[in-house]
Amino acid sequence: MLDNPSVQVTAIVDGFVGRISGLDLSTGADAETADFLKRTHADYPVLAIERQSLDPDSFKRFGRVFGEFEIDHHVTQFAVDGHPELVYMTNRTADGKPDPGSAERGAAWHTDSTFKAHPCTHTVMYAMEMPSQGAGTLFADMYRAYETLPQDIKTAINGREGKHKFSAGPAEGGVIPMTEEQDEMHPPVVHPMVRTHPVTGRKALYVNPLHVYGIIDMPQHEAAPLLDRIFAHALKPEFQHCYSYRVGDLVIWDQRCTWHKAEAAYSMDEARLLMRAKINAAA
Repeated sequence: MLDNPSVQVTAIVDGFVGRISGLDLSTGADAETADFLKRTHADYPVLAIERQSLDPDSFKRFGRVFGEFEIDHHVTQFAVDGHPELVYMTNRTADGKPDPGSAERGAAWHTDSTFKAHPCTHTVMYAMEMPSQGAGTLFADMYRAYETLPQDIKTAINGREGKHKFSAGPAEGGVIPMTEEQDEMHPPVVHPMVRTHPVTGRKALYVNPLHVYGIIDMPQHEAAPLLDRIFAHALKPEFQHCYSYRVGDLVIWDQRCTWHKAEAAYSMDEARLLMRAKINAAA
């Protein structure tokens, strides 16, 4: 804990979702604060820091506590002006009109960027304008999902690698389709189906229903039903939490041990605007 009695950490879901109050990150984070943030995030894979007042520069200063930024070349149309590392997540078009299609973006369970050879390790969202309800993010705990897998599944996936390709998994929708040129930039990649977290040492499932379509050295007629069993198990309600943003919330989650999806249950009469960054942890 920081040597500051006004800073408090509250467990929302023990060992999974936490909240920090009393911390001002508008001017950045000194070494002590950065260490506190990293330690607390290791305890809570989904971590909210409430009541922040950030612009793109201060948002990036926070992000750099955890690593370097990843740029998504297939969503550059949403980039923050002058800050290609950042994108706006909004339900409004450039001229301020409601964009009903925006509710579908991110509405399938996934882990960010696993279709890349070097996927991001964290995603950060900063809530700037939020509807009164239904605009949160649902998270699923892949630590607990792995730890509670039936033993036959653990045995079947031990040491195996999953096949990843953008939106090639069984989940439907929830993405902005890539152009042919963008798709060629992202050929199929493989990642271990189970990852040991480099900070906590815990094992977590590292497959997701949006981007994972097969298993290396396993026939598809065997791989597909096995993946279906894994996905069904991982989405048990007891592993899930829906975080409802409040304006000023800064939320970071660890892509190495979580899934997420947009709640997407809000009225288009109310504006939704968040700023997002993806981060690769320093080696």
